[in-house]
Amino acid sequence: MTITLEAIDLPESGLFELNIQQTVDIQINADTARRRVTRYVGDYIGDLLYGEQPTLVLQAQRAVWRVPIVMATGASGRIGQAGMLDVDVKTGELYVTELLVEEIKKNAQRLVTRSPL
Repeated sequence: MTITLEAIDLPESGLFELNIQQTVDIQINADTARRRVTRYVGDYIGDLLYGEQPTLVLQAQRAVWRVPIVMATGASGRIGQAGMLDVDVKTGELYVTELLVEEIKKNAQRLVTRSPL
């Protein structure tokens, strides 16, 4: 599993010391988060999209599963990544905005036009 830390100020050069002490109550596991994203994108964005293996992202005030959204067809297989959605590890809430949905749609359209389906 991959863990990403966000909102950390890094120096441009020199020594960097990192001490992490964070407790995360994971109520929604990675597979459940992936399935929720797959269901959402299939229902509301496009049926050739699905969620892949998420990354645990530790943010200043919360932790989320960041689920890559990829496009695939039966004939061509995986075509490429169209975006990502975050899922709260405690509540299972998907963090979706209209702007994010439009970006995923545009990226998926670009993938379709570049791929021989």
